[in-house]
Amino acid sequence: MNKASDSTPKLDNDSLAMLLEEVSAMAGAGRSLVNGLADYNDRTMGKIGRAAKLVRTRIENGEPAATAMASLSEKYAAPIRVAMEMMAETGSTQPIYETVRLIRGANETRQQVRLSVINPMLNVIVAAVVTFFVLPWIMVSLSEAELIKTAFSPTVTEIWHTFARNFLLAATATIVVVGLFAAILYWNLTRSLRLSNTMQDYATFCRWVAMRVGLPHSSNANHADAGHVIEMAAEVVGPRFAESWSPAINNIRRGSQTSAALAMPDTAPEPVGQCVVDLVSGQRDGQSVALDMIRLSDLYGQTSRRRQNWWIDVVPRWVSAILMIAMMVIMLRTILLPLFDIVGEVAR
Repeated sequence: MNKASDSTPKLDNDSLAMLLEEVSAMAGAGRSLVNGLADYNDRTMGKIGRAAKLVRTRIENGEPAATAMASLSEKYAAPIRVAMEMMAETGSTQPIYETVRLIRGANETRQQVRLSVINPMLNVIVAAVVTFFVLPWIMVSLSEAELIKTAFSPTVTEIWHTFARNFLLAATATIVVVGLFAAILYWNLTRSLRLSNTMQDYATFCRWVAMRVGLPHSSNANHADAGHVIEMAAEVVGPRFAESWSPAINNIRRGSQTSAALAMPDTAPEPVGQCVVDLVSGQRDGQSVALDMIRLSDLYGQTSRRRQNWWIDVVPRWVSAILMIAMMVIMLRTILLPLFDIVGEVAR
């Protein structure tokens, strides 16, 4: 079993999404998963073919289909497993499509972050090259023409001479500055996106609760089933999210029905908490709760996207503009200040 696990081909996200779509199509057409995956037993299919063959082998050996499919990805193992279990239980392929949407949405955000840092990085590279390669030669030329005669000129001139004559030092300084800027920019972007991810986490949570409650054969009449619905949705979001909801899930299974008794996480928005209480206590039917959860999911998703767009689109543009303006000011000051000093001396 360990050997099989170790030899599992880890698919990239796009290939994983494609395979999941095919699995959904098989289920929608009423085909057996084992027979459907046999069509991919072709070397020309690459990793997808090897992954399909391995999943089919594991299912034939008695492993649950949900576990076998989930083994194809470490990051999305929980959503895939939950989606497969829900599909097997309800016969709906919607959970699979929702998993594909989750994977592709994360891919799109990651690509946007990478693209957003290109422009600031190009600007800081130009600024560093100008600072450590161009400005030293300008300052050295001006100092040799004896245009700079301030009290600090010898020290400043020596510094510029050092950079102008030592290519390795200038290159090292450029790399250090660019590296520090890249690290700071990446840290700031990821930190800011994590803050907006809280809303995205609840958007995903609400959507999966709504999907499960709204599907056929959804049994939310007792506390155990409601706890199972909440637990599955929390697992889809991630381990930390699931851990934060663990006490509430245990309280649901013990029979708690009020918001105080459930002890939901502090991060849970009030409307989400109210929907969970309504679901657990049976005050409203499942379809009504599912409709509200879908609306909340759309609301939190839009809020998260607005925050992400601010950090991905607006902030890098401002950083780029500030860098370019600062570089132009330094260049102009370096070139024109000695000339102004000469004019001042002549005027006296």
